[in-house]
Amino acid sequence: MSDDVLRIVHLYPEELGVSGDRGNVTTLVERARRAGIASEVTEYRVGDGVPMVADVVVLGHGPLSGVRAVSADATRLRESLEGFAQSGVPVVAVGGGLELLTRGVVTVEGETVDGVGFFDALVRRGAPRRTNYFQVTTTYGGDELTLFGFEDHAAHLELGTGSQPFASVVHGGGNGADGHEGVVRGTSFGTQLKGPLLPLNPALTDRVLRSALSRRGISYAITEAHEKLDRYAAASQRVIADNLERSFKAM
Repeated sequence: MSDDVLRIVHLYPEELGVSGDRGNVTTLVERARRAGIASEVTEYRVGDGVPMVADVVVLGHGPLSGVRAVSADATRLRESLEGFAQSGVPVVAVGGGLELLTRGVVTVEGETVDGVGFFDALVRRGAPRRTNYFQVTTTYGGDELTLFGFEDHAAHLELGTGSQPFASVVHGGGNGADGHEGVVRGTSFGTQLKGPLLPLNPALTDRVLRSALSRRGISYAITEAHEKLDRYAAASQRVIADNLERSFKAM
């Protein structure tokens, strides 16, 4: 395989993959392919050897039971994830994956499910559940970008001192009452945007890919081959934009 290969590590694909989040990995692979870059995907499961090489790391969403199921094993990943962060490897975490990478999740019963501590943040369950379309803006990787997705969680995300949010809420709940959403650390971020996130937001995918590849001196550029994917995503975004006031919990 050529040295110009995108190396993706997908953590806990079964426990943290209930919202179509394999689509995030598929989108990274496909957009890279259309730019002439091959990919290699490594799926990490409980008990596997700790991954030490990656260009991008992906965690999907899962329920608290899924987070709890992998919590002990995930402590083995701390050193590796810290190394990735220091070398500029993007770690993309959605929903339960975000929760796993915080300092921990405090349940409504007062139990704390330990997190990895990759993000300086704490999750508190028991907030009013948000089940709705979701719109935010972010400056991750460049100028302000509008993102669309689906929000379904009942948690507040409390950022630690010095931590920065991933995005600002335009419509939805986000981290709580402060108008912020998710958390960002260098080229890595965690978010509650589901849908799945990357197929719905190709411009964000491209920013992740540029961050992942530029550190190795590999150029990533959009081509005509990306246009069809972009049209599909734009059509889906228009549906969301037209239905932002729709609460699925009320249906």
